Amino acid sequence: MGFTLVELLVVLAIITMLSAVFIFQQRRFDSSTLLRSLAYSVALSIRQAQTYGTSVRQFGTSAGSFNYSYGVYFSTGDASHYYLFADKPPYDKQRAVDGSEDVQRFTIGKGYTLVQFCASPSAGGSPQCTDSSGSALTWLVVYFKRPNPDACFATNNDASACSTTASTYKDAYIRIQGPTGGANDTRRISVTNTGQISVGAFGS
Repeated sequence: MGFTLVELLVVLAIITMLSAVFIFQQRRFDSSTLLRSLAYSVALSIRQAQTYGTSVRQFGTSAGSFNYSYGVYFSTGDASHYYLFADKPPYDKQRAVDGSEDVQRFTIGKGYTLVQFCASPSAGGSPQCTDSSGSALTWLVVYFKRPNPDACFATNNDASACSTTASTYKDAYIRIQGPTGGANDTRRISVTNTGQISVGAFGS
């Protein structure tokens, strides 16, 4: 017995529907995998700054350039990149605007965005974020002062935070988002002032 035209059309419709569902789910899986990989790359960059800041690493080819501390710089003015930098004398705990302290520039892939970063004051209260009213952050530095593995955080709201004895911020996080922009397409990289670095879904 052969297939009737109606039966053939029904089979083709089912195959088309199943193929569409499979392709959609595959794209979501690929996006989630890439986002998770990106989040771990950001976390590893921060860990790299921590390692450089607590070990002996020469910056460039200058003689005696072994005593630099290191940090990672995030900015709302350049949401497609973040920077690993060395803090050269005179120490200001900030990345030089001209990029002369840059060790490496990291590019966030197309379709993926640095959507938010926040720092929580040690004295308590709400975190200061890029979307905070009245005190919005425009840049954040996660900084490691040689030879201490603890993290220090500086922002445009307190650029000298890492220069004082008492830490202004107790932790910070960076939030990145994938192409769909949904709640399941977001990852958060958290850093505490004790130097702990973790990656998780936003809200975890």
